[in-house]
Amino acid sequence: METVIALDVGHSAVKVVADSGGHRQQLMFRSVAIPAFHISEDSARAAADRDTVTVAGQPYFFGDTAVVQGRADVESGLSESWVTTPQYAALFLGAVKRLSLLPNPVSPDKAIFVVGLPAKYFTQQRSLLKTTLQQHVPGAEIIVRPQPMGPYCCIQFNPDGTENRERNMADESWGVVEVGHFTSDFALFKGGVWAEHGSGSCKGGYVAAEELSRLLQERDGINVSPLEATAAIEAGSIRIFGKKVDIKPYLQAAGMPIAAEILEHATRLMERDARALDGIIIAGGGAPLVYHQLQAKWPHTVLADNSRMTVAEGFCRLGCALRADRRLRAARAAAQATKQPA
Repeated sequence: METVIALDVGHSAVKVVADSGGHRQQLMFRSVAIPAFHISEDSARAAADRDTVTVAGQPYFFGDTAVVQGRADVESGLSESWVTTPQYAALFLGAVKRLSLLPNPVSPDKAIFVVGLPAKYFTQQRSLLKTTLQQHVPGAEIIVRPQPMGPYCCIQFNPDGTENRERNMADESWGVVEVGHFTSDFALFKGGVWAEHGSGSCKGGYVAAEELSRLLQERDGINVSPLEATAAIEAGSIRIFGKKVDIKPYLQAAGMPIAAEILEHATRLMERDARALDGIIIAGGGAPLVYHQLQAKWPHTVLADNSRMTVAEGFCRLGCALRADRRLRAARAAAQATKQPA
């Protein structure tokens, strides 16, 4: 039975949802990968083994171990060529390894992998990413889709990949804004069809992390790394000399620059269609930072459930739908073959 493995390899965290015969499992870990090195302390070295993979002969720490053993300012590379880096490969292989260590292990053999790319890089990097990942899991199938397709698939399909009968997607039109760490991606679907003029990308949640770092330095004289600032936004607090300090009062101000940019791009891409849309889905880890601003402009904006996992969840549903369709076609072909005269 084919396994579906959906990955959202973001610049803040790697999100994974896997479906094996209807059994659903998910995991998430930090998007940090660094070249591995010897760790002298026994328990730390043993823990690091779980978070070590090999890329082109070079061992890499990923996830928690990379965060703990790396320098405080380590962060995944914010560049358009990121998917071609050994760090990206380490995170992909790290996800495969973590899946194999789950209570119900998930194997990549003959699996359907569904992964995403930012909307503005999709056309130019789709084939490259597929070829690159195929080298790491040669027995699997790699499907690459634009990031904002994930949230759309969450309303198009049920978790098992069947069509959502509560909606008639052929008669509905939806906008999607997916706020990731590196990019915010936009998409427009009319009658279930991707509308090219509504797709695009702009800066992502890292802008809010940079603004939070600036505010903490300016107002309190506190220096925090980009990684710390990102974690603080997610947690709503930061540790300062042994104390957990609430930074929620800073979040609205920290989110203002990126909210303004996202609103500007969303307006440019969706303004002429917005009124007639059935809704605009906002998803991604940075969604809560900009949701209220978008809803104030377009009241039919909805915040996706568990917005940080929405892309991976939607991709898993898409993979399950593809798997079900193939099984149905195979069953029909087999039935047709039995009707043929000997």
